[in-house]
Amino acid sequence: MIEYIVLLSMITISFYTIFTPVRMFSVIGRTAISVLATLLYTVLAAPDVAIAEALLGALLTTLVYLIALKSRDRIKVGFTPVRLLFEKIGEAFTGFEYELVKSFCEKYDYGMEFVEYDSLDDLMKALNDGRIDIGCGGVFREDRKGYLETKIFYLEDEKIDLLRYMDRTYRGEELNHIFQKEGSYHILFADEELKSRFRRFLKTEKEFVERLKRKYFGEESR
Repeated sequence: MIEYIVLLSMITISFYTIFTPVRMFSVIGRTAISVLATLLYTVLAAPDVAIAEALLGALLTTLVYLIALKSRDRIKVGFTPVRLLFEKIGEAFTGFEYELVKSFCEKYDYGMEFVEYDSLDDLMKALNDGRIDIGCGGVFREDRKGYLETKIFYLEDEKIDLLRYMDRTYRGEELNHIFQKEGSYHILFADEELKSRFRRFLKTEKEFVERLKRKYFGEESR
């Protein structure tokens, strides 16, 4: 009876391992399958096979996968230049999103490679094609789920966020918007594992994030 329960559990975990979007959870699922296989071999009176599965499947293979995940040492960060969020001044970078992503990469020992794009459309295409790992630099949406609220201005032939609107009017452009909506800025990820790690980073580094907000946007950003 117990072997059928183990087999059913292995099948269930196998489906979870295949379809989970987070790679670390896939490794955990694969390890669980090996542990259950060790139990199954033991129940079937095959201790030598059980020992081999425990050593090779559960321990060694899991260690190899963990090292492979940890060894990811370079992240491609795509951005569009936006004042206060992500700016390139000479060879240096500055801005709220730059400092946030930089701190995240440093915490997980990721090297950074920056790729600049002229428009959000080009940035999104690169992210969807897998040419970059992180997309930032004033990526805005019509919601309040992002890290910072903004306003979205609808012009005759385009829509832009508050910071771009202010920058263009400061440079002398006459922008007549038809209407506006509430929105927010987002940092996007091509990889669910990176996205999950970034969420954990935001939760554990709340004070740092708030300091950055005050640094670039003042007390009202809180």
